[in-house]
Formats: sequence, C-alpha cells, structure tokens
Amino acid sequence: MKIAHLSDLHFCSAFKRTNIGKTKRVLKYAVERGFDHLVITGDVSDNSEVKDYITLRRLLESFNLLDPAKTSIVIGNHDIFGGAQRAIDVVNFPAKCIQTDYNAKVKEFTDYFRELFDGVYRPAVDKIFPYAKQVGDTVLIGLNSIDVYSRLKNPFASNGRVSNEQFDNLMKIFNLEEYKGLKKCVMIHHHFYKNNIEATASKSLLWNKIESFTLKLRGKKKLLRAFSENDVVAVFHGHSHEIKEYYRKKIKFFNAGATIDNGDETKASIFLTEITPDGVTSELKSISSQLIKIPEGNPILFNSKHAYAEVS
Repeated sequence: MKIAHLSDLHFCSAFKRTNIGKTKRVLKYAVERGFDHLVITGDVSDNSEVKDYITLRRLLESFNLLDPAKTSIVIGNHDIFGGAQRAIDVVNFPAKCIQTDYNAKVKEFTDYFRELFDGVYRPAVDKIFPYAKQVGDTVLIGLNSIDVYSRLKNPFASNGRVSNEQFDNLMKIFNLEEYKGLKKCVMIHHHFYKNNIEATASKSLLWNKIESFTLKLRGKKKLLRAFSENDVVAVFHGHSHEIKEYYRKKIKFFNAGATIDNGDETKASIFLTEITPDGVTSELKSISSQLIKIPEGNPILFNSKHAYAEVS
C-alpha cells in the first residue's frame, strides 16, 4: 500500500496565505501519480478556526478524497488551542487556553471531517480516538496526542500525552482478533525524538523560542514498547517543523511537519511511503512553484484580498 503523508498545514488567511495553495498543489501532484491512502497528522488550522477545516474539506472534495477509504486524519495542538502570531497573542495565550473547552474542540474538529471516521473501529463508542481502519492488508490507527492545558505541565499547550484511557483502548485495538498478523501504521501528531530545532509556526520569534522548549511527548517509552510488541511497522507524525525519517525500536518514523509550513512561500513536499511484505520504503517529493495573485472571490480562499497561490 502506498501512503501519501502531509502534516502541519497551518491554514491561516491572515499570516500564512500560501499554505492553502501549496497543499492544493501537492495533492494534485500526488493524485496524478497515484497513491492508495492519504494521511494528515494534525495542525490543519493555525488558530483552531472552523473556516480552515471547511477549506480542507473543499480541497479534499475537489480531489475526491473526502472518503474514509482514501483519507485518514488526526488532530494537532493548534486545532485545539490555536497559536500566537503577534506579541499580544503571546501575552494572551495562557488565558485563551484556560478558556478553551478541550473536548468541545476535539468534537468540532472530528465533526468537520466526520466522513473520514465513517466505519472505523472505536473501542470507546463515545470517543473518536483511538480509532482503527483496515485498508487492504494494513491497519491504520489514529491517536490523539494533544495534552490538556496545564500551567505547570503544559503551559504553552504544545506538549503531548496519550491518556491512560486512550492507551488502554489502543491495546484493545492491538488485541482485536481480526487485526492479528496484519501490518499496522500509527498516525499521531507528536514526534518521538528530542527536538533540536527552533519552532517556526509563528511570526513571533519570541513565541517560536518559547514553543521550542515545550515540544515534548510524555510517555514515549510506553507507547514505543506497545508499538514494537504489536506489529507496528510505521508511524506518521508532524509537530516539529522539519522533514525527517528515523527508526525507533526498528519501526520507521516519518515526520512531515515541514511539508507545507516551512518558511518558504513557494516550496512544498509530500511523503510517499510504501508498505510491502518486505518492509517500508519511502520517497519525498518536493514541488517548487512561482506565486500569482488570486483574485477576490476565490471560494477556496474565503475572499482573501491578499491571497496568493502557486503555479508551475
């Protein structure tokens, strides 16, 4: 099975006007060359805004990808808590997080992509995460790694943790008889290595420095042990804004965090990963373009007066 992987789209008409165009371009590229399943690992919206989810829905619909057999998605921290682009946003961010209804934001995200969760297996019927879906001879497992806000343990809402309840339900997925012997791939937002690069999600240099010290996933060892013991062959994630392949416990990890939101208004990438009986192989496809002004009234860009898109 060939999986196309994107992460950290950070749609934002105010500060990141080219990300929508770049996403459209790489999806067109991938669809024309063929793949079996698209995986998006969180941070669709830069500031947890519904209009960004609608934008992605329209993009997926335009490529006939708003279909659970063709696309899977998990949530990112910006989809729940948003981010900070200006100095005033940095100052107000903790108060904003305190006022955020975590469960309501998770529901909002999954409601806007409801079609992608149709028919999935959910051990907890009242929760979307974790979930599993079988695509061919591979099982895709979606986790929510976004931790709740805490002044002490998660002061900038970018640390991650898979709750004990979610972990117990993950084990129910692993123990499901019909999945025994099948290769498994995990989709999660947070990365599994020590971050050594500065965050780039914000226009605020202060915010990027602050966030760089709080990009952590707690409980990694427990998760890695469970993955290793239950036929997980690949983990797809983002969060840290870089493009990286690495191994942990003989499992291949893919970070697509800089495929779209990478500081370059003309460059975008997409991972194409193939899961075969012999193992996991991948290639990174990078697409560059020039910018053109998009006229007002473009339905995908929500009438942004200063939006740009990419052309070859």
